Amino acid sequence: MAEIRTRAVDRYMFKNYLKKADEHHKAMEISYEAGLQTACVVNAIHCAINSADAMTVFYLGFRHAGDRHHDIIQLLQKLDIDKHELRSKSQQLSSLLSIKNTAEYEERLMDDKDVEMARKACGRFYSWVKEKLE
Repeated sequence: MAEIRTRAVDRYMFKNYLKKADEHHKAMEISYEAGLQTACVVNAIHCAINSADAMTVFYLGFRHAGDRHHDIIQLLQKLDIDKHELRSKSQQLSSLLSIKNTAEYEERLMDDKDVEMARKACGRFYSWVKEKLE
């Protein structure tokens, strides 16, 4: 298995990643209200990625820096948090990451099902991160 690329980040900078997550969460909701399905899903994905970065920066002092976004799930498993809880939250993040490429680069447009899944998974993951960090 390839090594996960990370980058050291001062722990107090978790707040910046959380602010980015906040902005993407707001943009997700605005996009949803405006009927912008792809924008809604993409913002949900980026909200979750920034939320995960906030967690790893806060708890571990580094963030994922590789091309394979799913590697961040392995980083989350290193957190000193209940493993059952981490498994559940990792599944939410994984469901978002699994549609990232389709939402951002492929010809298929996001539909109602994609939007509802993304909003639900993002909302749960983002709320959990906020609870842990605020």
